[in-house]
Amino acid sequence: MSADLQENERETSSVQMQLAPFFNTSAARCQAGKIGMFRHPNLQFRVKRAFSACMLACISACMFTCTGEFAGAPLPTIAAPAATYYVAMTGSDSNPGTETQPWRTVAYAVAIMVAGDTTYVRGGTYKEEIIRFGKSGTQLAPIKLRNAPGESPIIDCIDASKLHRILIEHPSGPLNPMGWITVEGFEIRNCYEGIKIISGHDLTIQRNWIHHSKPGSGILGNGTRVLFDRNIINHNANIEGCEAGTSPCRPGGHGIYFHGTAVTVTNNIIYDNLTFGIQLNGSTASSTYNPTTDPGPEYAVSENWLIANNTLAYNRRGAGLVVWGFSCNNARIENNIFYENAATNSDATQGVHFTSTTCTGARIRNNIFYASGSGGVLAFGKGALEWVHYTQSGNIINTMNPRFVNAPATLPAWPNFSLTAGSPAIDAGLSLAITKKAFDGILRPQGCAFDIGAYEYTGGDDARPPDGQRHPEKSCHKLDK
Repeated sequence: MSADLQENERETSSVQMQLAPFFNTSAARCQAGKIGMFRHPNLQFRVKRAFSACMLACISACMFTCTGEFAGAPLPTIAAPAATYYVAMTGSDSNPGTETQPWRTVAYAVAIMVAGDTTYVRGGTYKEEIIRFGKSGTQLAPIKLRNAPGESPIIDCIDASKLHRILIEHPSGPLNPMGWITVEGFEIRNCYEGIKIISGHDLTIQRNWIHHSKPGSGILGNGTRVLFDRNIINHNANIEGCEAGTSPCRPGGHGIYFHGTAVTVTNNIIYDNLTFGIQLNGSTASSTYNPTTDPGPEYAVSENWLIANNTLAYNRRGAGLVVWGFSCNNARIENNIFYENAATNSDATQGVHFTSTTCTGARIRNNIFYASGSGGVLAFGKGALEWVHYTQSGNIINTMNPRFVNAPATLPAWPNFSLTAGSPAIDAGLSLAITKKAFDGILRPQGCAFDIGAYEYTGGDDARPPDGQRHPEKSCHKLDK
């Protein structure tokens, strides 16, 4: 199929009249659409897109023919209609991708989608190779890959050794950013990495369960204005081989391994990964931006991160969070749980580890740091200095057991980090504007002050109270806006 046919079949950006020669280009696209639409299984949306381009071309030609120039204001942009597609275990990639005639593979759906399109994936286990996003959405018309409501699709990579994964990367390479994409509601397992992002922007990765990536991390890459929210990320990298001595304990193998500006990591449970829970990955040298490899400085440095309401626990060889490299300034690390990390590495930091002393402005507040080993917890390590590289306040640092519902010293089958009665975290935190809603969706405070950590205690270990009901008042600490 020619490049013109492929462009027309996938085109969603609006067509706007510019200059007289544009008539010839639009007319050519119309003719290509007239041929190509019969080759695409979903005729309805492709016909509409071709028709929109043809209409603008005809109007353009009429105005130019009658007046010799374009009169008045430019024609308004005509947006292509968004498509909704479906994928199901009973489908076929030769179908049109409708609810009654769905596609069979997630990779095919992702290859077809353009700006404004949404694909819903029905429940089932999908054996996939590389699921590659190669086109961007727009701010008003993002591309969305989601689970069908109430269903739990599983992406099970065929062969992790062959770099099978979900990949967000422009076909022309990292100098071309990819943006306005959502991946939501999947179990992603047995891949090289769960999700890899190259020069991404305005991405949403939420409500996914990413596990057993081997040998890579759960999420890897770089970008700006990226949201990681309400994901469970666990047991990534070759843990068994490393601990048995049958494979090297290679660097990496983190829950999230990412660099970029204005990254938001909230409400995730990141546990039992080989090394770090999160690596806030600063640049490798003081020269932070290379225009031959990065589309802009915001993709190269790691500044202005928000890391809040996360649980970072039982990560085996490293801290819950590492702040690494150069240009990693102004991170906000608030209302997280750092629990029983680095159990197999006696020399490691369990809480927030700083690999260099060049990053400044980190604010570390309202976090729980706890480890039950004989040496207790090393909350902040190792070269960074308080009041120089970071400030910290309102934290609980290994003073008392935080009294979670189900979080013993060794990893249980299903840990539960909700607070129980008598926890020292209840009503002990600072009032922070950015964390007014806890991990479990409950508004803070439920008592007379914020609770420390990711959860807000409601007065019962299992049931949420009615709106407005709060647990008994107790003496509170000062508040900090």
